[in-house]
Amino acid sequence: MISACASAQTVDKTDMFSGAWKNDRGSHVVIKNNDGLLSGYYQTNLGEPDKSAMFPLTGFAQGDQIAFTVNFKGYGSMTSWTGQLTEDENGPYIRTLWNLTRDIADEEEPDDMWNSITAGASDFRPSGE
Repeated sequence: MISACASAQTVDKTDMFSGAWKNDRGSHVVIKNNDGLLSGYYQTNLGEPDKSAMFPLTGFAQGDQIAFTVNFKGYGSMTSWTGQLTEDENGPYIRTLWNLTRDIADEEEPDDMWNSITAGASDFRPSGE
C-alpha cells in the first residue's frame, strides 16, 4: 500500500495525487484533485514550448488510478497520460503510458495520419515543491 503522497505526507486515501510531480524527462506537473476531478498545470521540458510555460491539465482519478490530458495550445499538440500510483524502494511514483497527437496539415492527413501520433511511457515522482 502507498505510504506517502506527492508532498511526502500521509496518504489521504481519497487524494493520492494532489501535489507537485516531476517525470523522468524533466517535466513538472502540479495536480489538484477535487473528488476525482483533476486540474493543474504541466511544464514541459521537451519540444518547442518555452520551458517556463504552464499548460492547463485536466483529468480524473479513481483510487490509485489516474488519467490526465494537457493541451499544448499554440504548439499544435496534445498529450494524454494514463497510469497508476505505486511504490518502490525509492517511494511513491506514478507509472504512465502516454499518447501525443500533433496537428498535421489537412492535405497531408491521408498519407501521414499515423505519423501524427506518438506513444511512450513515463514515470512521475514527487518533486517536493
